[in-house]
Parts: sequence; structure tokens; C-alpha cells
Amino acid sequence: MNIVIKLSSNLINPANSIDVVERIAKEAEILKNAGNQVVIVTSGAVMYGMKKLELSHRPEEVPQLQSCASIGQIFLMKRFQETFAKYNLVPGEVLLSADDFHHRKRYLNLRNTIKTLLGYGAIPVINENDTINIEELKLGDNDHLSSLISIMLDFDMLIILTDVAGVYDGDPKSDPNAKLIKQIDKIDDGILSFASDKTSLFTTGGMKKKLASADKAAKAGISVFIGNGFEISLQKIIKKEENGTYIMPSAHLTARTKWLAFSPSEESSIYIDEGAKKALQKSSLLPSGITSISGAFRRGSLVSIYCGDEKIAQGLSNYSSEELELIKGKKTAEIKEIISNFYEEAIHKNNLYLLN
Repeated sequence: MNIVIKLSSNLINPANSIDVVERIAKEAEILKNAGNQVVIVTSGAVMYGMKKLELSHRPEEVPQLQSCASIGQIFLMKRFQETFAKYNLVPGEVLLSADDFHHRKRYLNLRNTIKTLLGYGAIPVINENDTINIEELKLGDNDHLSSLISIMLDFDMLIILTDVAGVYDGDPKSDPNAKLIKQIDKIDDGILSFASDKTSLFTTGGMKKKLASADKAAKAGISVFIGNGFEISLQKIIKKEENGTYIMPSAHLTARTKWLAFSPSEESSIYIDEGAKKALQKSSLLPSGITSISGAFRRGSLVSIYCGDEKIAQGLSNYSSEELELIKGKKTAEIKEIISNFYEEAIHKNNLYLLN
């Protein structure tokens, strides 16, 4: 069983009475010795920086947050290194941005690096590179990052650990009658309606974001568990004997399709009309169906496709944004007169993934 474990900042707060990093390390040694592969996605750099700077409120300005992350990342990894050493484990730090998933070559290089770390017997400890990431490069939150890593590595299970027992049909912190949902076969609007966007002093992703991340992993054929990191056992989770919420996998896709489907696209979009939306069910996207373009991108970029306000697909563009501005809404015969090195398709169906 190959697993990705996502740890929230609340779990690894050094002020906690329970040392979750120690517990994870102890179980990771057992799992690793039994032939399992373990990858950890952790939050906490900003939290550690805030503590070292004695800040009582999370900074709002980007340079201040980046400074907290820069200071805190050192202490965060020191904790992993010192704790893991007790169990003869070696952590390998990996800091990422959205660009590492946008571009296929960087994506494959990242995957190879992590697989090489695992081959050496190390445990990759992954975090978003908050020290240098600006808004355009941010992945959003580490719940999202953990799902992307699980999909990229084609692992068996994503374990999202937080400070509540799982997904409830209400807010367990304010509603004593809220009941734990032990299994979710499909994440739909009804399930999402139970979840909250609430965050804490040190966290950026509420339960709604955790479910959105779990949904991506499940659609890629990965089992997901959401539960209380202070109380659970990794071995019991793997055996499906632990108290929490299990989310069932719903599909099996090729590695390339997973990248097309779930990697974050460029901060750019192609907008199409209703006729093109219907045609995408069976065919490629033609320039004639494009109504507008947002943002700048190059040929071969992974871009989002919208019809109105609805994102309906992701795909690799055969044209740059500048070229599409020239040929949007035009037929093939017209395109030949404008661009010499032309394609009939703006995005070929083999390079396209429909989200619904």
C-alpha cells in the first residue's frame, strides 16, 4: 500500500500535548519496513515562522507571509529530521509551486525526483514553496497539493489528517447532534453542503477544500480517508478499520489523462460557445467555436476551457493566446491565410479532458 499523508498546521503545532510527527514517524517506519511507500505533505512553515517572530495574528501582506514561511520552513524541517532520525528514517524536502504541475516536462521531472527519493529509502516531505510563491504560482492549499501528489505518483491512498474525526452532516464544534459520515461513495452538492469553509489562525483550508481535494483523488482512482490526526492509526486506516470518513475511488485513468484532468492549468482560459461545448463530447475544439481568450500562454500550455461561467474542460493548446486572438471564431480556410504553421484544432480531443 503506497500512501500520501497530509498533515495540517494544527496537528504539528509544537504547543500540542500530542506529538503527531512522532506518531507518524513511528508508524511510517513500520509501514516502510513492510514494503509500503510513504510520502508526507505538510503545512506549518508559516505557523513556525509566526511563533519564532512572536506574532499573534497571521500576516495579511504577502512579503510578511513569505518571510514567516522562510523562517518557519527551517524549523519545520528540523523537527521532521530530528524526529525521523529516532526511527532511522531520512526525510527529503521538496518545495513546490503550481508551475511544477503546469508544464509536462517539469511535472515528469518532479515525479522522477520523488520516485528516486523513495528508491533511496527516504520519505519525501513536501510543502508549497510559500517563501517565493506569489499569487499566480500558488497551489492554494496543501489539501489540493496532497491530491495532486497522490495522482501524480499513482498511489493507492490519500490520508488527510485534521483535528476533527472526519466529515459530519453538520458542524461538530457547534452542533452536538452532528453525525460522522463514515463512507462517501460520491462527493456531490449534498455532501459539500455539510462542509464548512472555516479556517483557524494557522490553516488556510477548511473541510470544503478537503472534500474538493478528495474528490479529485477519488476521480483518479485513489481511496481517500479524512480523520483526526491526534487519534488515528495509519495501519488501521489502511485496513479500513479506523474511525473517520472513507471516500471511495470512482475511476481509473492513465497517467497522462490524470495530468490533463487534475493538474492546475495556467492562469489563462479559453471561452467557447454552446455549439462548441456540445461538439466537445465527441470531437476536438476548433477555433471557430472560441469566443474569447483570457490571459497569456504559449503553444502547448495546459489551459482551462469555459462555457459562460462554467469550467468544462482542460487541455493542451495548439496555439498561443496571441494566435488564438487572431483566429478565434474563424474557419480553417481563413486560418490558413493568417497563420502559416496552422492546426485545424485549437485543442485536439486526445489532449483534452472533459470535467463533467
